[in-house]
Amino acid sequence: MTSRQHETGEALYLPARAKLNLVLKIVGRRQDGYHLLETVFHAIALHDDVAVARAERSSIEVSADEDRLFVAADESNLASRAAELVGRELGADRQGGFAIKLHKRIPNGGGLGGGSSDAAAVLRLANRLSGGLLDAPTLASLGEQLGADVPFFLRGGTQLGRGTGTELVDAAPVTQHFVLLVPPYGCNTAEVYKKHAAQWSAAPHADTVTGITVPKNWDAAVGMGYCNDLERAAEQLRPELGRLRGAVVSAGYAHVRMSGSGSCLFVAVADAGLAQQCQHDLACALTETEHREVQIITTMSGPPIDVDQPTSQIPATVRSQPPDPHPG
Repeated sequence: MTSRQHETGEALYLPARAKLNLVLKIVGRRQDGYHLLETVFHAIALHDDVAVARAERSSIEVSADEDRLFVAADESNLASRAAELVGRELGADRQGGFAIKLHKRIPNGGGLGGGSSDAAAVLRLANRLSGGLLDAPTLASLGEQLGADVPFFLRGGTQLGRGTGTELVDAAPVTQHFVLLVPPYGCNTAEVYKKHAAQWSAAPHADTVTGITVPKNWDAAVGMGYCNDLERAAEQLRPELGRLRGAVVSAGYAHVRMSGSGSCLFVAVADAGLAQQCQHDLACALTETEHREVQIITTMSGPPIDVDQPTSQIPATVRSQPPDPHPG
């Protein structure tokens, strides 16, 4: 049964925005094996569409701009798990469930946080549909159960993340344009961290790594050595990713960075014109190479989180269609 067949109330919508890790430093490991990090999370305009409605029972539907963006439409999807957590917290199992519609634009397995962002949007929407009974700390706690970056997506904007990434502090806004390079392959987050952990253990003075200072100007920061400590591990697991980064550098964009645990790379530029020029330059540089299937996307910084509020204005991508009065 599809969700539109058993929706029992008005649907609400939120865009679920992708993120970039402008900086990512590994600063230690806990005894339970979790890495301690400092990172600058930054929400960008690229987004999935998420709509949620109260329903007789829970369901999820997934559509996508292209086939390679599809994700599981079952209980394993973080968005489904988010709705379940809200239901448990409120005792909503006695009141039915939530019908979720996702339309995917954010690439999977790229370090852009698409699944976590979808989950955060569902947390916010399900809570609003339930009367807004859960406060921000409770939603953040539920988010931590789903993933370390879900609390960031509940706040959005630009945040300094510490610990496992869940300890968040507002950072100076970043208003940049970005050129994303999306390879036709992803990186396994657990494997990347495992590879890095082996190198960390062998590294001299590994316990003396200093933290980061959040820059007020990202253009200035890229010249100060800010980087992603997971790049080396990801490139060892995916040598073609290292070659892609080398090709981007050779094209004149030396400050290319990887987001999260990969595989997406990005170049930060000051305005839309420079982003278009960068996209053109990289398309020309990669066309006749092994990287010709890499997708190149231009985007920009996302709006503050208070701009993205639940709304009943539902985009066509996730809008329920009325049942056909003359089926068959």
